[in-house]
Amino acid sequence: GIFTEQLKKPTVVIKGGVGPSVDEMQKVVDDGKGWVWVAADMTPGGLAIGTYTSVPFGKRPLLVAKQGAVDAMLSKVNWNLMDKRIDTTMGGPQIKQR
Repeated sequence: GIFTEQLKKPTVVIKGGVGPSVDEMQKVVDDGKGWVWVAADMTPGGLAIGTYTSVPFGKRPLLVAKQGAVDAMLSKVNWNLMDKRIDTTMGGPQIKQR
């Protein structure tokens, strides 16, 4: 489906990488390591889900796979962990949902 295709060849990619709490200008679209991430980010309108090809520091990672192994990852993913993962910020301040 469209989700799988976006993981294999992302067309809309959000900047990440470098480390937590860095200036937006220092972040990169692709860190060249071959991983694709799906992560949530708190926005004024609520949680937004995005695709990253660099480590999504300060976001809430939900899935990660090597770009060449997306099908294998999706066949093994434990969807029951999503509630826990969406509440955990990686490398940044923990922001609680109401």
